[in-house]
Amino acid sequence: MPHFSFWAWPLPFIGSFARAAAAVDVLEARLSFGLKDPRAVWRGTKRYNSAHNPKMREDLLRVTAGKKWADVQELRWAVGDGAGDGGAAVRPKGARERGGPVAANALMIEDFCRYKYVVHTEGITYSGRFQLHQLCGSVLLTPPVAWLQHTTHLIRPIFSSDLDLGDVGRGEGATKSRWKPSAGERRAWPVHYSPREANIVFVAPDWSDLEATVAWLEAHPEVAEGIARRQRDLFVGGGYFSPAAEACYWRSLIRGWARVARTNGEGWEDQEGVPWETFAMLRDG
Repeated sequence: MPHFSFWAWPLPFIGSFARAAAAVDVLEARLSFGLKDPRAVWRGTKRYNSAHNPKMREDLLRVTAGKKWADVQELRWAVGDGAGDGGAAVRPKGARERGGPVAANALMIEDFCRYKYVVHTEGITYSGRFQLHQLCGSVLLTPPVAWLQHTTHLIRPIFSSDLDLGDVGRGEGATKSRWKPSAGERRAWPVHYSPREANIVFVAPDWSDLEATVAWLEAHPEVAEGIARRQRDLFVGGGYFSPAAEACYWRSLIRGWARVARTNGEGWEDQEGVPWETFAMLRDG
């Protein structure tokens, strides 16, 4: 069933899903792909790594450090008197006073869509931020997704290992040998989509070809824009993130349960029904 981030996050730079979606709609209507910041963007907490890839975030910060093509930063959370690492903690522009933890270098979630390339990292398990990035008309760059979520069956990955990256833009420590997906990654993602079909890009789990992938996409802007457009067209244009989709999911779940549920004859099954929202709020009554 839908998880919390389809409703709201208690963070001033995210808020409700409906708020984020509306803000992204405004931004995307005003900013064409060609005018977006050509860097790859990421914000996050370094220690939230999965057992599948225990150095994912450390490696990301290492390969992007000081690079002009990347705007990648570890979040500096406010502590104690409100000062975070490296200076006073502030609320991002637009966050107003929604409350919750504050990070000095946070971006409003919709402002990730100002960049052509959005780096995605799973957490200790799945990422609650994934569908928020899928609102963007931007290219998502991520190692092969390991955790099943509500939208993972809809993504169509093109693998960086299928691109002719050559040696251009390879980061420090990268080798000339091409990354090859592991056996587990091949089982999970057996189909490699073409540049004309893909709506996401899978890169090496150690990010060793991230720089080369960004350089390749910059050299092929029509491919990059197509991937970005197909993502937003599917998830936003297709209605998967609409309020109606959320309500319909709950209705379908409850009706499906009603068809298979068996009671002990307490009599409540003959009572008049109530709207789900009322039941959820007054379930103890």
